[in-house]
Amino acid sequence: MSSLQWVHTSAGNLLEQWGDTMDVNEVIDRARDSFNVRRVFGEPIQQGEVTLVPAAWVRGGGGGGGGEGPATEGAKAEENAAKGYGIGVGLNVRPAGAFIVRNGKVRWMPAVDANRIVLGVQVLVGLFLLTIGKQLVGRFLKEDQRFGRRRFAW
Repeated sequence: MSSLQWVHTSAGNLLEQWGDTMDVNEVIDRARDSFNVRRVFGEPIQQGEVTLVPAAWVRGGGGGGGGEGPATEGAKAEENAAKGYGIGVGLNVRPAGAFIVRNGKVRWMPAVDANRIVLGVQVLVGLFLLTIGKQLVGRFLKEDQRFGRRRFAW
């Protein structure tokens, strides 16, 4: 399972499935079913005396809109109607860790994201190098001013 999973439903796909009529309540029910407890806590995995229950962070949202009106100015709405509908549902799932049950005791084991660790180390090294560079440039310019001369003419 990837660390980032997007589920997207568009109005075009819904219209293909349901024809010209689109029941908004059915769309809302399908979206609500996407945000269930199985997205957060996966199926328990049991091996011997150990049970593992995976957990994930889940974020989601949705929206929609629609409209009707004459396609050209002056035309009656019934004769030459233009329609526009749109529905979108987004779901972001990221592993958080797992509960490990062994001998009646529960332990939390967080999921480690190696990309975040590498990024954090890179930021710290960059800040360290900037600080050292600033100190060296400051000392270099301070020594030049002591002797009353400048090495560089800016």
